[in-house]
Amino acid sequence: MRWMRERLDKEEGFTLIELMVVVLIIAVLVAIAIPSFLGFRNRAQDRSAQADLRNTLLGEKAVWTDSGAFTETEADLKEFEPTLVINTTAATDAGVFVDMSVAANDDAVCLQQASASGNFFAIFEDSSATGGTFYGASASAITCPAAAGAPASTAAVAWSNTGFPAVP
Repeated sequence: MRWMRERLDKEEGFTLIELMVVVLIIAVLVAIAIPSFLGFRNRAQDRSAQADLRNTLLGEKAVWTDSGAFTETEADLKEFEPTLVINTTAATDAGVFVDMSVAANDDAVCLQQASASGNFFAIFEDSSATGGTFYGASASAITCPAAAGAPASTAAVAWSNTGFPAVP
């Protein structure tokens, strides 16, 4: 019992400087981790929007294979992919916006989606002889091409035929 009392009587502990150094080290680690975490989150949100567009494109291609024309009807697309969320109002609303105004004969479709990170993505599919699949990315709303064929990149929207480009 005596040894316990002697040990408690000694004044031991951390100095203020030692505690401040520990707090500083923790603050530096947090300052490094938060921006990385936010970057991971934004990229994950962008990839989610891109995956939704690709899934919708697969549904569109399945409809086109069956009927020879693309569709903007949610029920037609959900026959092939029941989890799709389609909207018909604007690309800034939830879900994939299907724009059929490109070609009068329904052989081209433009799919758009806004990511939760604030970026916008689009897939333009043209089934005519001069067409193909084109992927677009922008920091602001994307206007779909007005005619069939390869869309041209601008300062606001980058288009690529090999996959989603970086947001300009």
